[in-house]
Amino acid sequence: MLPLRLADIADWTKGQLHNARGDETVTGVCTDSRKVQRGDLFVALKGERFDGHDFVAEAAAKGAAAAMVQRPIASAIPQVLVADTLRALGDLAAAYLRHLREKNPNLCVVAITGSSGKTTTKAMVAAIVQAAMPSVASPESFNNEIGIPLTVLQAEPSHRALVLEYAMRKKGDIAYLCRIAPPDIAVITNIGTAHIGLLGSRQAIAEAKAEILGNWGLETGDWQRDHAKVALLPADDDFFVFLRERAKGDVITFGVSPNAQVRALDCQVDWDGTTLSATDGEQTITLKLPVLGEHNARNALAALAVAKVLGIDWGIATEALEKFQPPKMRLQRQWIEPPGCWVINDAYNANPDSVKAALRTLKALPAQRRVAVLGEMLELGAFHEQGHREVGEVAAETVDLLLIVGKGAMAIAEGALAAGMPSERVVRFATLKEAQKAWRAWLRRNDVVLLKASRAIGLERLLEPISEE
Repeated sequence: MLPLRLADIADWTKGQLHNARGDETVTGVCTDSRKVQRGDLFVALKGERFDGHDFVAEAAAKGAAAAMVQRPIASAIPQVLVADTLRALGDLAAAYLRHLREKNPNLCVVAITGSSGKTTTKAMVAAIVQAAMPSVASPESFNNEIGIPLTVLQAEPSHRALVLEYAMRKKGDIAYLCRIAPPDIAVITNIGTAHIGLLGSRQAIAEAKAEILGNWGLETGDWQRDHAKVALLPADDDFFVFLRERAKGDVITFGVSPNAQVRALDCQVDWDGTTLSATDGEQTITLKLPVLGEHNARNALAALAVAKVLGIDWGIATEALEKFQPPKMRLQRQWIEPPGCWVINDAYNANPDSVKAALRTLKALPAQRRVAVLGEMLELGAFHEQGHREVGEVAAETVDLLLIVGKGAMAIAEGALAAGMPSERVVRFATLKEAQKAWRAWLRRNDVVLLKASRAIGLERLLEPISEE
């Protein structure tokens, strides 16, 4: 981050200086007092269960140069007093990005959203862009109103690209993030059922995700627009036409459809990863992704589309994709003893679409016997029963043994049984604790086992050593 004067920070955030002259400078921004570095501006965020104002003294002791606060703190540390520290953090990042673009008008913001695959796609795009040019990418979970500003504030004039991931839980969330960091290139991976319990329908989800395309409420200027210059859209998605109509800039499509501009020619999944052949009509490549699944091939097509827009040669992109590090607990392989079998840990999060994709990936792998261990998918609202039953129907077609963990996931078993799966191949555990004690007894040597559930379920704990308690 470029050094910033407190007077400028106060001006950008409509704040007031307290215990400060204004010429003090900060060289970083931090919201966690445990991670403060010397010279940082400590932003005292306030949540339901914590209050950063209680840790200003700790931040000062660790070398923070100043604090952004909502109320004056009895401390000698220079302070910027604002009405809302979370909103002020966003305002600071937005102003800082404008400041950077005055120095480097060619700085490109790539923003990625979607119901599934956005984190993996972000990691793929980051690998490609960082191989080709100086850039900054958001860390794995920095995808909200805290993480996006902190990522933007890491950028410097030498950087040519920012690669960001935009998450949302309600209408307006993505538009707000776009006002902080307006994307030049906007990527939508897909429109699915994640968060359908919060938004009510896939149509509402599509509308919320489409906010990344434009109408952010920004004043236009020399370099600033109120819409993405280029929209990268999934040609195979049910909502493609809707998204294309919302795009105000150029549109480039990706997918397996023959009409997609960046399209798959072939996709094969095996234990070593996913082999993808792709073309844009001018370049044709074949590469081996270090991740499993056709859905990850689609993510790679989106990343190749970003490379195309940025003018990055697909030779560079191919090498980067073959070496990229997948996010943790996304179809991550692990050998377990006993009984001596492979577990595919995909327990980072889950929604009906991502679980179905994981089950189909499991089916594509060579195995003596395929086992799925599935837990509850959260935030489905009125779609909860139907979504779980649909997953059960796919499980009946793809696995030899189905283990259900948690009362909230029992509709998966019902869906599998209704689809014709024999009852002796469906096992139910009422709680995670119950499953921890008994699930391995159902496994055989050389099974291939999929673990998947929503993040809050903590299904990966099945892989921990069994407690003696």
